[in-house]
Amino acid sequence: MRSFLKAALRTNTLSRTRPAQTLASPRNRSFDSVNWTRSHVRAMSASTSAVSGVVEAARGVFSRRLLPSEHLTEKDVQELLKSLGKITVNEVGLAKNAEEARAKAAGLLSGLPFARQKDRRPPVTYYHIYECPDFTVGIFCIPEGRDIPTHDHPGMTVCSKVLYGRVRVESYDEAPDLAGAAGAPPGAIVARKVRDDVVTEGSGPQTLFSESGNIHRFSAVESCAILDVLGPPYDSSQGREIAYYEEDEAEGLGLGEGASVLRKVLPPDDFVVEGRPYTGERVA
Repeated sequence: MRSFLKAALRTNTLSRTRPAQTLASPRNRSFDSVNWTRSHVRAMSASTSAVSGVVEAARGVFSRRLLPSEHLTEKDVQELLKSLGKITVNEVGLAKNAEEARAKAAGLLSGLPFARQKDRRPPVTYYHIYECPDFTVGIFCIPEGRDIPTHDHPGMTVCSKVLYGRVRVESYDEAPDLAGAAGAPPGAIVARKVRDDVVTEGSGPQTLFSESGNIHRFSAVESCAILDVLGPPYDSSQGREIAYYEEDEAEGLGLGEGASVLRKVLPPDDFVVEGRPYTGERVA
C-alpha cells in the first residue's frame, strides 16, 4: 500500500497521519496493563471487536496461509468477507462523512452557500488502519466526480467493502490469448473488460484475485468510502510494484469484441491521495 500512496501523495505523508494508538505494535501502546481493571479491558475488547475481527480474519488468510496469494480462492476468503460485512461507518469513525455524503446526494446541501463554493477539486483521502508484512487495512474516500485511476495489484488479493456512497467499478483481466494478435501494440496489455457496474454499501464485500479483475478503476458516482484489505502489500523488491494504465482505442486492431488495450502510464497529475488520521476503533 505504501507504494500506491507514494505514487500519488502530494501534500501529506502517511507517517504524519498514523497515530501511535492505532498501531498494533506493543511498543506503541501507552498503557500499563497492571493498572487496567478487568472490566475496562472487557469494555475495550467489545468496542474494538469489529475492526479487530477484520484484522484477525486477514491474518488467517495472509499470515497463516498455506498457499501463496495468487492461489487463493473464494472459499479461502469467506471468513474475511464475513468480518468485512460487519463493518459500518460507525466502527471506523466515518459516520459524519457518510451523513454529509448522503445529504449531498439527496440535494439537501445544494442551497447552502458553502455548497456553491468552487474550491480546488477535493482529493482522494486515505485512512490507515493496520499494516504488517503480510497485509494492509485502510479506507479510501473518493469525492463525487473523482476517481482512482486504472491500476493493478500484481500477485495480490484484495477484499473490500463500500461503506457509503456509490462507486463505478471497471475491471479487466489480461487476455494472453490475444497478446500476439496482429495489430496488438508492442508493450501494451491486451485485456478483456470483465466488469462495469455500480457498487454500494448494500452490495456487500467484494474480492479481486491475482488473475481475476486484478486491473481496475474506481469512479465515484457519489462520494464514497471503500474499506480495503490487501495482501500481500505492494513491494517492488518482490515484484509487486503498482502500475497505472490508460485505455487505448482497440477498434480496428482485429482483437475481437470486448477486447481493450491498456498502456502503462504515469499516474495523472491531478490524482492526489492525502493521508488522514484514523479515528475509529483500535485494533486490539
